Amino acid sequence: MYIYKKLILVTNNSSWWKQIKYRRESAKHLFKERSHGWKYIKKELIKKNSSCKDTRTFYTYYLRKKAEKIISADSH
Repeated sequence: MYIYKKLILVTNNSSWWKQIKYRRESAKHLFKERSHGWKYIKKELIKKNSSCKDTRTFYTYYLRKKAEKIISADSH
């Protein structure tokens, strides 16, 4: 049995130095999640509204983790 999680992260920008900044932050966040046992499944692009002037690109990352067995005190 698995537990699923969705993350929305910024991975791109029209400015080269902001793109480096956002990708580094997203990579750090994904690395932290992996160290806690989460595994990457897929990512999806979030479509932008054409009237919006925001130059960031957002992606939804899907992660999964095996459910840990919880041992209750009543079972012993």
